[in-house]
Amino acid sequence: MWLLVVNSKAGKGRASKLASKFEVLLKSNNLPYEIIHKATYEETFSKYRLSIASGKFEKVVAIGGDGLVNLCLQEVAEQNIGLSVIPAGTGNDFARAVGAHKKSVNEIFNVVSSQDPTTIDLGLVTGAFGKRWYVQVLSTGFDALVNNLANRINWPRGQVKYTLATLLTLARFKPIPYELIIDDKQFKQDFMLLSVANGETYGGGMRICPDASNSDGIFDILLVHPVSKIVLLSIFPKVFTGKHVPHPKIDIIRGKKVQLSANASAFADGEFVSKLPIEITNVKNALKTWLM
Repeated sequence: MWLLVVNSKAGKGRASKLASKFEVLLKSNNLPYEIIHKATYEETFSKYRLSIASGKFEKVVAIGGDGLVNLCLQEVAEQNIGLSVIPAGTGNDFARAVGAHKKSVNEIFNVVSSQDPTTIDLGLVTGAFGKRWYVQVLSTGFDALVNNLANRINWPRGQVKYTLATLLTLARFKPIPYELIIDDKQFKQDFMLLSVANGETYGGGMRICPDASNSDGIFDILLVHPVSKIVLLSIFPKVFTGKHVPHPKIDIIRGKKVQLSANASAFADGEFVSKLPIEITNVKNALKTWLM
């Protein structure tokens, strides 16, 4: 049985229209389904948890953006339930990762209805708050603050929104002292930006770790050492294309487990996770999904 989860606010109502198109396809193919179409995050998550706990569903389709995907992820990780997406949000980075970003409703339906799902890796964050899964990138430091501000900006949208948030954040930002353990390597340094990437992109296609893969069982951890604000301003726009990586003040280290401690907060898939300290583990083959 199929479960459709809709963010009615995504894309200024576009998600609701896409959901209606998907319902037509399900009905015309006599496929049983239920739909969650609530007004708030809290109502959606409450209903969604109950629905998954019922054990009735084999396929979940999130119709919205990365925030909705992250919500759905929490209940289907390491379960025998496939998760797909019809992108209707601002970022749509999960859709990029699985190849659904530029696919039509019909194309997505055809793949999910006719093919078996594959598996990809997830990041598992644990701390005093409990646990939380993510699929793309966890960030803390400058980029996390930019992400937090961008979430509160309604206009402009897309890359322009993140550029504006970057400029506003830069004015008051200072390097953050971190205690960091990557597998068995220990660091105690100041960093401007720190990202733990399971996938390549975040923030609507920003290629923060261009070589990161959702299926290699390991994180790419990007570390930006202290630089002047002018240098940081010159580096950050290059993240959109992945051309920031060769900079001498940037390191990328690979690892399966990361422990982070600092006076900072973490965001994953664009959503607030927790204040630090936290531990992040790469869990191989933790999510069933469809690649397109």
